[in-house]
Amino acid sequence: MNSRFQPLNRHTLSGVLLGAGLAAGACVVSATSAQAQTTNVFAGSWTMTIGAQARLLPQFEGAKTYRVRPMPIFSIRRTGAPTRFRAPDDGIRIGLVEVENVRVGAVGKFRGRRAESDAAALTGLGNVGFTAEIGGFAEIWASQNFRLSAEMRHGIGGHTGVLADVGADLVMRPDTQWTLSVGPRLSWANAEYNRTYFGVSRAQQAAGSRLALYSPGSGIRAFGVIGSASYAVTPDWTVRAFARYDRLAGEVRKSPLVRTHGSPNQFSAGFGLSYSFSADMR
Repeated sequence: MNSRFQPLNRHTLSGVLLGAGLAAGACVVSATSAQAQTTNVFAGSWTMTIGAQARLLPQFEGAKTYRVRPMPIFSIRRTGAPTRFRAPDDGIRIGLVEVENVRVGAVGKFRGRRAESDAAALTGLGNVGFTAEIGGFAEIWASQNFRLSAEMRHGIGGHTGVLADVGADLVMRPDTQWTLSVGPRLSWANAEYNRTYFGVSRAQQAAGSRLALYSPGSGIRAFGVIGSASYAVTPDWTVRAFARYDRLAGEVRKSPLVRTHGSPNQFSAGFGLSYSFSADMR
């Protein structure tokens, strides 16, 4: 697969970080303005979408074996605001600045725990706890059916690395019930993240790991493609499904964990059901 995206250099990363900073600043300004008018920033009617899905995922990032995990579905928007397309790999996004076809704001994503007991290949590497990844996002609708999107997130908890994901989506709505999408993805991670999930230290060897020493730096983590479909059974209930393929790259692909016990080819898929309802905040 030939991707049109180029590796993120320091100027690109600085731009994404600046966007996240502007989003955070806008949040403060918005909160200050709202407090001048009401005692509750979140007052009003909101539409929430909640649900659950079963996801087929690699046993660990870089593994060649798979398992099924339950995952939540959640999103929130002001009641009356237009329903927005949301890709299966989007974080939980809160738009803070919207100008025509451009939206910038805060984003959060959650990464599950990786335990030594998940696979024999992880023996001695230690457990990596549950992580909340917080940051900023920006998306541009170049046309009614074509979206460009980027997220940058910093881990809190299990890992403290920085990740950036960029992608594009061709979104098709053949009727009022169906929404279909497909598009490429590119992921970058800094050295802290890559060493947490793909590195091997002397201490880990002493703890029982038989993998060779490895200390990866920052770089492109993976590139791939994702496709999704959703069907609105009723105005409130929606069935969702997706499939994704990623090819691990750079420092990550060279990890002994991947070369010895895993595969650079990573697949995932999911199927779920969600329900939308309105709630008043006072």
